[in-house]
Amino acid sequence: MSSPSSYAYKILAFSGLLAPGLTFLIAVSDTSMERKTAGLLLISLIYAAICIWAFLKDKEMRDMAVTVIHHLAADSSEISEDRPIGERLQVLEEASAFFGSSLRSEDMFRLVSSRVSEIVPFDASVLMLPDDDRKKLSVVYGDGPGVEGQPAAEVGIGPAGMAFLSGEIELGGAVDLGDGGIDQRYAAVAALPLVHKDEPFAVYQMYFSEPVADRQKLLELLRPVAERIAPLFLGARALDKSLSNALTDPLTDLPNERAFLLVLETQVAESQRFGAERPLSVAVADIKGFDNANRIFGHATGDNILRFTGETMRAILRRMDFLARSSGDEFLILLPTADERTADDIVGRIKEGFAATAFQISEHESTKIWLNFGISAFQKDGDTSQELLQKARTKKQQAKSEDPANIVWFDEEYLN
Repeated sequence: MSSPSSYAYKILAFSGLLAPGLTFLIAVSDTSMERKTAGLLLISLIYAAICIWAFLKDKEMRDMAVTVIHHLAADSSEISEDRPIGERLQVLEEASAFFGSSLRSEDMFRLVSSRVSEIVPFDASVLMLPDDDRKKLSVVYGDGPGVEGQPAAEVGIGPAGMAFLSGEIELGGAVDLGDGGIDQRYAAVAALPLVHKDEPFAVYQMYFSEPVADRQKLLELLRPVAERIAPLFLGARALDKSLSNALTDPLTDLPNERAFLLVLETQVAESQRFGAERPLSVAVADIKGFDNANRIFGHATGDNILRFTGETMRAILRRMDFLARSSGDEFLILLPTADERTADDIVGRIKEGFAATAFQISEHESTKIWLNFGISAFQKDGDTSQELLQKARTKKQQAKSEDPANIVWFDEEYLN
């Protein structure tokens, strides 16, 4: 015997098949337009009545409607049921599957903060990394009022310090933070240690404007969150290191020529946009008689000379200037907003700095280091990064050929 629900569906299906046929017959009939309109309206009303009747006869459909209404009215912050928790955690699984190790740490932090806020709504968050001694944690990325610019947290003190020390999630009470002179108060914090091979490597900390109502329930939700975001940040750190190695000279820790060209391209674009209002210069330098130094004192001393040269120049240059090591003993200097005169002044200060600073070869030996320079200016010497760099190198070679003293690296008067 058919159920009421099955019977209702049959009536609905039959009327659904009949209605188009009747509509077609009325449309092609010779009757007046008024009668056609009345007939079509009558069919529409009858079909609507059948649909309503079938819907009301179907208990399963009524129950489904009630269930949907209950779900819509439910508190979205409720986390007591296992299935909703699993569904919320799925957003982190998707982030791992889609992005993996393809995002740098800063971008990964923004992504994780966005996804975690869908699981556990919070008002601010930070990523904290330890120093080399693993004694303090510093905020490297933050999102929210007052969280950036915090003083370093000591390991073992406070929620973040305790979480890093113990490897367990720590919950804390009210905290006051400063944001540009404006005090910001949060009612609670949660510090999630990010662990790899049983050892914490960072802390992800969240701030809440309201006190935590159920600490145990929050902890149960945060544990799988911490487990899922730790690999994301670990992969991002690996990418950071890989990119850094690709753009850094391992001997001097300065940017390499590839990094220099990337920055130079950006600066050239700015100068092309603003013209004479945005001057730009490039300087290229190398060490006089560096090959002789390597031959006389060995490559270990030669490496120390390169490090000394890079450190000395970096200390003299302006904060906006960009220093890189190319290859051998060649250094590249980008001088934003510097016209020819300013570039000459900066190079002059570098020469004076080296003249006043001796390089210590050994406990009893020291010497002064002299540099060859070539300078190029945007527009005058080229409009592209390659033209500017090539012109500066050409001028440096010309300066070397015009200076016969460049073949003498160690002047006796400077050698002790």
